[in-house]
Amino acid sequence: MQLEHIMLFSKIAEEKSISRVAQASHISQPALSQQMQRLEEEVGQKLFERSNRGIELTEAGQVMQRYAAQFIHIYDNFREDMNNLSTRTGTFRVAATPVAANYALPCSLFKVNYKFPSYNFSLVGAPSSEVIHKVQAGEADMGFIVDKTEAPGLFCTEAFSDKVYLVANSSYNVPETIALESLKKYPLVLLSETFSSYRLLLKYLKARGHDISQYRVLYHLDSTESVKSSVINQFGMAFLPYMAIKKEIYQKQLKVVQVQDFDLNYDVYSIYRSKEDVGNDGVYAIIKYFENTVKRSIC
Repeated sequence: MQLEHIMLFSKIAEEKSISRVAQASHISQPALSQQMQRLEEEVGQKLFERSNRGIELTEAGQVMQRYAAQFIHIYDNFREDMNNLSTRTGTFRVAATPVAANYALPCSLFKVNYKFPSYNFSLVGAPSSEVIHKVQAGEADMGFIVDKTEAPGLFCTEAFSDKVYLVANSSYNVPETIALESLKKYPLVLLSETFSSYRLLLKYLKARGHDISQYRVLYHLDSTESVKSSVINQFGMAFLPYMAIKKEIYQKQLKVVQVQDFDLNYDVYSIYRSKEDVGNDGVYAIIKYFENTVKRSIC
């Protein structure tokens, strides 16, 4: 299976037209059609169907499209890393759990960038499980996840720690201090199950004899900002790491509600591959500098 055929397939899937892709790629339409036929023969499935709207992907074509995007992304990273070896410059890729990516690491990244000005830096947010996969696959040079991991091939060290607090609108009618049992009568807005902070909360409550099903959870949301917006609009209260709410507390949009006997840490760990697996002295130097400075440089 040739990478060129996969890349052309991906373009056809996006454009929904063989003729437009052939013209843009400076090859004849019959030649491109033959290449796609060979690709279909190799995978043993029909990938395209013609319709009034142009080219439509079959079910097998949709699967192929998902993997094609991954192949192309890995190839682009490969070309970039090979270029980095010769120039000692390039892009340093960081993947981090969304809360850390949005609220803690931008300041650290600025400091690292200042130390290594010949590199470009990218920071993307993703669930911890996806961050682990990206670092293992070499799609990210360094990752930041919630809680430890023993994933093979990775070093895992504590980066920094934060506290999880219960927050409400500053005008919300709730006692300054509340017990976990009393909290069950108040509405809560929580992050979705993909967030590590949600899973930490579930584990913490369960260890203390409380099940999340006993609480009035209005809904789950897929971003910290949407949870904060709901709380600010007095739809309910929420458990969030301090780094995500400190600005709103300072601006008096939110207030911390003390929960009796509640002490939940939001521990963030850095992960990276060995020096041999990284294969680039410049990138590995950035990893070690990042690891040593992140705790005192987070926002």
